[in-house]
Amino acid sequence: QQTSEMDHTDNDCLLITVLTHGELGMLYAKDTHYKPDNLWYYFTADKCPSLAGKPKLFFIQACQGDKLDAGITLTSRTETDGFSGSSYRIPIHADFLIVFSTVPGYFSWRNTT
Repeated sequence: QQTSEMDHTDNDCLLITVLTHGELGMLYAKDTHYKPDNLWYYFTADKCPSLAGKPKLFFIQACQGDKLDAGITLTSRTETDGFSGSSYRIPIHADFLIVFSTVPGYFSWRNTT
């Protein structure tokens, strides 16, 4: 919350990285647990106007369950996506990129070596 109250006029973006333990809908800290959306709650355009229109990036490395994703083998593919637009109004959650290391319900792996 303290960081959201600062003046970010001279900053180009916000980047927050969290590496912790967790379960579905919950992250663990040393002495408490909290919902992941508590990380970005204070950085919406209405609460932190000096970051409005600037990228806000959140990378979360934590388990979200106990399932194991065995994965599959892929062959290469090409995908293109085009978008063009004109004047628009942004929602308060615009410019957010929220990345979890796994999908809900699954383990998250990290290499400790």
